[in-house]
Amino acid sequence: MKNLTCILFITLVIVGCKREENTPVEPLMERVDSLAVVNVKGKFMGIGGETVSGSAKIITNDGKHSLVLDDFKTNNGPDLHVYLSKEATPKDFIDLGLLKSVSGTQVYPITGMPDFTKYKYALIHCQQYNHLFGSALLGE
Repeated sequence: MKNLTCILFITLVIVGCKREENTPVEPLMERVDSLAVVNVKGKFMGIGGETVSGSAKIITNDGKHSLVLDDFKTNNGPDLHVYLSKEATPKDFIDLGLLKSVSGTQVYPITGMPDFTKYKYALIHCQQYNHLFGSALLGE
């Protein structure tokens, strides 16, 4: 009986620790207005064993700002969010919402008028496990 209980416990631990991958996988190709002005841009780098690639750029169109992920690709994971951050870690940031897809071109509206000389990083972060997937330094 003890062996059966031990096996059940180990099975529950393994299944319970399985990393959910619930971010949509269908590639996106959201349109970016050709008249938009690119303010700053940067390239993504993966962190902590995660693979993140592509570019991030802040654009202005009609007085409104957006963060654009272009030619973007990342590992899947649960509860992935897009942040505009003052640091390369998620400490002082603006949450732009859930990541729409693990690949493709994606546009995230930025509300308000943040100081882009201070918010210099785009981050992909798993809120559920407080795990940073990747970052892009915006300044090129």
